[in-house]
Amino acid sequence: MSPRSEEFFIEARDRLDAARRELAADKPSVTVSLAYYAMLYAARAALSEEGRYARTHAGTWILFGELFVAGDRVDRELASAARKTQELRERSDYEARRPELEEASAVVDLAERFVEAVSTAIEG
Repeated sequence: MSPRSEEFFIEARDRLDAARRELAADKPSVTVSLAYYAMLYAARAALSEEGRYARTHAGTWILFGELFVAGDRVDRELASAARKTQELRERSDYEARRPELEEASAVVDLAERFVEAVSTAIEG
């Protein structure tokens, strides 16, 4: 893995660890945000391995889909679910709409599966 990709992946794993801690502390809004960013940074790590970068969240997800989902390197449904988490994160972060604890737990589970899938895709 390239040094830049590794930096992104370290951030992904750090945010996933933090999301687990916040979930245990009964803070679903923070949990969702951290889990979403874990997935975003994992996607950016994958793109970095291909020498690609997108400036926006949407651009990252589109490019990730083109390179890793269309190429059958990451499951389509898993990637779609990860991308859709952005809406929940934005409602929580920008509109102060607190997700249910069960919903936050599901996002952490999703992030764990997504980060692992991306790791497998880029490390072989």
